[in-house]
Amino acid sequence: MRWKTFFAGTTALMLAGSCLSYAQQPPAGDKVSPPPSAKRLPLEDRAAVVDARIAAHKTGLKLTPDQEKLWPAYEAALRNLAKLRVERYQEQKSASPVALLRQRAEDLSSASVALKQLADAEEPLLNSFDDAQKQLFSTYASNARDRRDRTKR
Repeated sequence: MRWKTFFAGTTALMLAGSCLSYAQQPPAGDKVSPPPSAKRLPLEDRAAVVDARIAAHKTGLKLTPDQEKLWPAYEAALRNLAKLRVERYQEQKSASPVALLRQRAEDLSSASVALKQLADAEEPLLNSFDDAQKQLFSTYASNARDRRDRTKR
């Protein structure tokens, strides 16, 4: 009788514990959006965050002197994309749906040019990396995409 009670109690605790831990995880594939009360950083603070992320990325890559020469073009392209993103956010406050469509078309055109600029600057830099730098660069790019996707919601 004691074993049955012990077994039933242990099973109940295990089920309760697994239910609690499952309840804390969002379902697979669901996107977690920030609460409505979450506020965006002021533009000045966002610029400081972009500066810090670029500096951390550069430091983490441990660039060689030859790679340092390729970095300014890449950094300028990153900053240009960040600037376009801020401009797009500021211009989306228009109330007219037609104006929003026209603005989106202009944004896509600007983004196309900026992305080509980034690709042109990134290619020689990426080709100069060793395997460890390529892995770190890939991780950084993935994290940047994740951040960008989270802020789109």
